Amino acid sequence: GGPQAVIDDEQAVVVANLNLDAGKKAMYMSDFFAAHSFFEHGISYLRLRREYWNEHYDLSLELFNLAAKCAFMNAEHDSLKMLTDQIMHNAKCFEDKFQAISVTVTLLNWSGNVPAAVELIRTTLSSLDEELPSAVTPTVVNQHLDNTKKQLALLTDDTLLSYLTMVNPSKLFAVQLLVKLYGSLTLIGEGAATPIISCRVIQLSLTYGMSPHSPTAFAQYGSYLALIGDEFEEGYRYVKFALSLMKKLPSRAHDGSTLFWSTHTRIYIEPMQSSIECYLDAYKAHMKSGNTYAVASSSMYNNCCLWSGKELNAVVDSMKDTMKESKYHKNFVVLTLMMPMFRVALRLIGQSDAPAPQQDNLTNAFGETFSEGDNAG
Repeated sequence: GGPQAVIDDEQAVVVANLNLDAGKKAMYMSDFFAAHSFFEHGISYLRLRREYWNEHYDLSLELFNLAAKCAFMNAEHDSLKMLTDQIMHNAKCFEDKFQAISVTVTLLNWSGNVPAAVELIRTTLSSLDEELPSAVTPTVVNQHLDNTKKQLALLTDDTLLSYLTMVNPSKLFAVQLLVKLYGSLTLIGEGAATPIISCRVIQLSLTYGMSPHSPTAFAQYGSYLALIGDEFEEGYRYVKFALSLMKKLPSRAHDGSTLFWSTHTRIYIEPMQSSIECYLDAYKAHMKSGNTYAVASSSMYNNCCLWSGKELNAVVDSMKDTMKESKYHKNFVVLTLMMPMFRVALRLIGQSDAPAPQQDNLTNAFGETFSEGDNAG
């Protein structure tokens, strides 16, 4: 069996397409291990021809992009880097590099190299003619906020919900990167530009139509108004609108991000004991769509459970599960953020001398090594 068993090139392409279809069905059922295996098998049949990228470009691009997504979800970072390198080398146009760039940004973020992720996003946005202000001052921020407020004040929620869908590929990718940049800057405590980012995404959405990431941008915008600007009524309005827009759009792939960012505000306005469960909803939505940001949602859930008075032993067990999942995905950021909170929870149940869960040193996809001792404080 295998590639050696095919009779000719035409048969190899047929089998590659069959593996592509099987992999898509496995992804639909959230079986990313099986999907990755199918995509890799499809690639192996294409490789029977040295010039397969030129001769079967569209098929090659789709197989490599989907294999890369599954490799990331399965924490197969070496495979991911080889796949994205191939895409970046063989892509015929900048647009065909979009998915490889996107998954590389996420890998850089979770590997702990957030500044490199930010730089890659900024460079790519510049190529898309979407540069942000070089100087972020309070005056510049207020100008963007005031302009966005004036635009939105003229539009009802029903009018916004009736907007057409964004179709421009470059603008779609720019919106995706801007939403990622918002999260990256938040991770490294450089939040000065975040309101400008959410305002820019909203302006793009009003100009070119609503993208699958527009609900997340509205949730980020609403959370900024409420939690930073103390405009809770206005911020909560846009958080609720984000959830309505999320339900209206046909794609469910980014529901987890919208739920994650909207819950930051909801726990301040709605009863906390019930609203923190929305972080679990975000976790489930992320997992269903194959998004490793799921561990960020479960981490926030654990922290909120700790401070809201939930049963401590259950909180500690949940934290252990999240840290185990973070270790599997080599997610340095969540591991680092969770360790201090985990120690607090241990002390509260009388285990102040107990060590944190045993961990081996982790090495991420960029050769950087992490151990608990590096973050023991």
